[in-house]
Amino acid sequence: MKKRISCLVALSLAGTLLLSACGGGGTASSKAPEASKAPEASAPAESKAPETKIGEGRTLVVGVWGAEQETLVREHVVKPFEEETGAKVELILGGTGDRYSKLYAEVDNPSMDVMYLNMAQTEQATRDGVILPADPEGVKCYNDLYDIAKCGDGYGVALMATGLMYNTELCETPPDSWADLVSDEYAGLVCPYTMPSSQGNATLVMLATALGDPKNIDAALEALAAAKPFPLITEGIPERNQAFLDGEVAIGPQINGYVYSAADEGIPVDFVYPKEGAALTMNCAVIPKNSKNADLAKIFINYHLSQACQEGYAEVLKYGPTNSTVTLPDDLAAKVVYGPDDVAKLVALDNQWVSENEASWTEKWNTMILD
Repeated sequence: MKKRISCLVALSLAGTLLLSACGGGGTASSKAPEASKAPEASAPAESKAPETKIGEGRTLVVGVWGAEQETLVREHVVKPFEEETGAKVELILGGTGDRYSKLYAEVDNPSMDVMYLNMAQTEQATRDGVILPADPEGVKCYNDLYDIAKCGDGYGVALMATGLMYNTELCETPPDSWADLVSDEYAGLVCPYTMPSSQGNATLVMLATALGDPKNIDAALEALAAAKPFPLITEGIPERNQAFLDGEVAIGPQINGYVYSAADEGIPVDFVYPKEGAALTMNCAVIPKNSKNADLAKIFINYHLSQACQEGYAEVLKYGPTNSTVTLPDDLAAKVVYGPDDVAKLVALDNQWVSENEASWTEKWNTMILD
């Protein structure tokens, strides 16, 4: 038994010496062949700090319309934007009038970083230098916009066309000219828009165009006065749709998306681009001049110009994409301004001239058409 214990101790001691040599802990390690070295134990991996995102700790304030537009923006813009940047988004809901006023009143310290405006407001803000210049580097989709959507220093986000809405049950053939609003064929069946309104302004300019001179608004007013009486003059969409449904109206000016939405509800209507063209209506996104989050604002706008957001707007609101690379299924493409052929039919009004003359046109309208 003593011999066995002695042998075990000896073996244990030899093993200890061998391990000491392989582990590099004593002088024997310097003499040992390189091949006999065991791999050194790896130090525990240090946990990496999470990568800091560009927007962490920051809030982007965006002024936009409510209802369906709020829902679409939250789903297709806010959600992916917050995931990418780490920033939070605060939406301020309302109409363009309030946003436009604040753009000027708060020019030195804007309360919003992104504002959605109409085309005329965007053009004026560009002339007045109260918004940041368009940035093709910061807004990656900028170079994919149709030229008509490069609205001064703003970014066009939705295309609409003001053309003619017609009753498919009353019109054997679709109207094809703005002059049809004052033709004998549709006498007593025309529904003009009230003034002032974007559709009303478009009607006067495009009718004047059809009569030979887009600047001769008096000629358009005189032609409309001669075509009285009208069964209805309104800007309310429900009232107009009901008049078409009841067969009281055959044609009238309207934005294409409203026409297709009415058709989806079973109202017998369709939309036509008159041969003189359809007046362009466009929503735009702008960045106030002194925004403290301009870098984030550009990322936000770029998401609005993405395939997902532009397609969502087309599906829900019948707004056409401004991004030329966006693809839509055929059935949806037929209901919005889509593709270079449709875009070529759009007529961009001289909005500055329209704005300068709208009050006088309205005064004449009230006298010549309403009286």
